[in-house]
Amino acid sequence: MSAGDAAPAADDFARRRIAYVIALGLLQTLSTFTIDIYLPAFPQIAGTFGVSEPSIQFTFTGAMIGMVFGQFFAGPWSDAVGRRQPMLIATVVHVAASIACALAPSVEMLVAARVLQGAASAATGVIALAIVRDLYSGLSMMRMLASMSLISGMAIAVGPLFGSLLLEVMEWRGVFASLAGYGLAIGLLVLVLIGETLPPERRHPGGLRARASAMRRVGSDRPFVGLVLVTSLAWAGMYSYLAASSFLFQRVYGLSELQYGLVFASHALMMLLGTQLGVRIAHRIEPRRIVMLSTTGLGLSAIGLLLIGLLPVGPLVSIMVFLWAFTFFLGVNTPCIQTLALARHGGDAGTAASLLNATRQGFGALATPIAGFIGVTSAAPVAAVMVVGQLAAIVILWVVVRPGRLDPID
Repeated sequence: MSAGDAAPAADDFARRRIAYVIALGLLQTLSTFTIDIYLPAFPQIAGTFGVSEPSIQFTFTGAMIGMVFGQFFAGPWSDAVGRRQPMLIATVVHVAASIACALAPSVEMLVAARVLQGAASAATGVIALAIVRDLYSGLSMMRMLASMSLISGMAIAVGPLFGSLLLEVMEWRGVFASLAGYGLAIGLLVLVLIGETLPPERRHPGGLRARASAMRRVGSDRPFVGLVLVTSLAWAGMYSYLAASSFLFQRVYGLSELQYGLVFASHALMMLLGTQLGVRIAHRIEPRRIVMLSTTGLGLSAIGLLLIGLLPVGPLVSIMVFLWAFTFFLGVNTPCIQTLALARHGGDAGTAASLLNATRQGFGALATPIAGFIGVTSAAPVAAVMVVGQLAAIVILWVVVRPGRLDPID
């Protein structure tokens, strides 16, 4: 092959990679926006239906529960039939569920629609992760995940802010209608840009028995299970913060919906910064060592937030510092754990991605109501969930995962 032939091939590969980063990154934003775009509307939704704050937090928990079941189903399904068909079906279901949320006549119907919405958004996220594993491995996979997180991370940053801006011109039902339109646009983009990445010879047809066998293979891998638990416990703390954040900042600290969106965006940007830094240093420091350091950082940040939360409510910056630190270390931690976990199961990428994401969402679903039931009168309830989770994560990392014994990532 001549140099002239090689250059166009390299350019074509680069263009395809950029297209996949954009499409898959945007696809992941469906689950992100499903979680956080309506957070500023919590007080308004509670007023509409005349219910308590913990009741509205069940709309968050309902989406998390849906995400668990959606991911358990979507990953093995995509291992059997390919990635493209399940991905497109999931986006259509997400649009329909978003419309149902906008039209919900009661909080019970809203929770039910949120379960379906969460299931569909989780399916798109897990399939996007499986597609990355189909195409990349090692540090290349980690770089791809970090590139996608530039898009999905920005969605975390702007979700509540965008929701706040929408609430300036419409009521909360319009936020869900806007989300339906966004999902439709993403579905059309995916239809154009994403091809099938799992050829027939690499699929695992055979029905429930084959899927159960894949689950056993992945679920019996001790280091994989440990890594899944470590990241799930970290994200349980994050989801607890997400569910309580609107009440914490708007009720306790008296911020407006727009100010709340800006504060939330600052934490998301810290997470994004951590993600990019983690990938940049991965060629000098092994990902398994980065996981050790970042898990410790998460624990120390949570303890600092709890100590501040137990004091009388002080200036907002007093809790912001520790929330910034927690979200920064979460950003460093997440792509490293994803890479280490998925690298162990390339032949069952969809199933591994399902277990990874579904366990994370399941822990989040369990953690989100806790702070609300305790009562969000300070940062202490959220911080307590974070501390318990991170102390458990540190124990699991050293006792179950044993990071020193993990294979290095090239």
